[in-house]
Amino acid sequence: MFKSSVKKGDCEFMHAVICWSDDEGLSWSVPHEPVKLPDIDGVTGQSRIAYVLPLGGSSVLMVLNWVDCSDVSTPYYNPEEETLKDTRIFYCFSYDDGASWSKPELMNIAGINAPIPLTGPPLLLKDGTIICQFEINKAIGDNSKWVHRSAFVFSYDGGNTWKNSVMVTEEKNMYYWDQRPQVLNDGISVIDFFWTLDGVTNQYKNIHAQLSADGGKTWGNIWDTGIYGQPGQPSTFEDGRLITIDIDRSIKPIITVRIAKNKESKFDDAIVIYEAEFGKQDSREINMNDAWDEMVKFSVGHPGLTHLEGNEVLAFYYAGPSSDKTNIEFVRLLID
Repeated sequence: MFKSSVKKGDCEFMHAVICWSDDEGLSWSVPHEPVKLPDIDGVTGQSRIAYVLPLGGSSVLMVLNWVDCSDVSTPYYNPEEETLKDTRIFYCFSYDDGASWSKPELMNIAGINAPIPLTGPPLLLKDGTIICQFEINKAIGDNSKWVHRSAFVFSYDGGNTWKNSVMVTEEKNMYYWDQRPQVLNDGISVIDFFWTLDGVTNQYKNIHAQLSADGGKTWGNIWDTGIYGQPGQPSTFEDGRLITIDIDRSIKPIITVRIAKNKESKFDDAIVIYEAEFGKQDSREINMNDAWDEMVKFSVGHPGLTHLEGNEVLAFYYAGPSSDKTNIEFVRLLID
């Protein structure tokens, strides 16, 4: 699943699409929009991103971000107010392996009335609890100080209802963006990685991480991983190994994979799976508003990992010569 649009920024044509391969990636179906998201109170919206979670058998849960597109001439992020356009979460189900989908339902999260961009796919704990991950941003017209928050909300009935939201990070003048959580092999512990911007020194810091031992309800202290860049969706093996992926754009875009024996171990040397032939795309020293402008220019990003079978993972990302001309690429990795 990926976003399809005529350009990277706000535009009329933009929606989340899906395609699949039945021959291990040699060929792919024609991308199509799986569901049309409805208006909200008469306001039209675009599906900007979608993620799926297999629920067992032929059942699949999909979560999607709806974004107000009633006026695409206004930017998604307003630097003067530090606000986002209205951004909501919808969810729906397939009972035939994604061939068809139920009517999308709006996810109403008690106590949260603000733009809530998704940060990745839903996660499934061993007790059947489903986690939906997202960020909380400022709504248009909100004059309060923006404190960026990464958050979870939970479903205890297979994704039909959602409640008990938890703030994963909430620190004044620190932006723990683009959280990338994963359930560890015990089925209850969750590790979360963050792209980290210090709003006081106006510097990107190393990737930070945080651990929950109770399925994301409470969290330990956040720590510096010593790895610079933006994290992607990690993966795990049944033997406890943790596999991470990240991108460093400070010299030129480079995507790397790292392996740790377990959540307490240090990572092995990085495996480079993509290296661009052009220069840097981000600045280590930058304020938050300029960081938003810079993100629009990225032409390589959103790396992620999916566990296939045994010790094999699929690494995927977008890459291209410019922000408005990118491919979806993948690499299959067999890890000893």
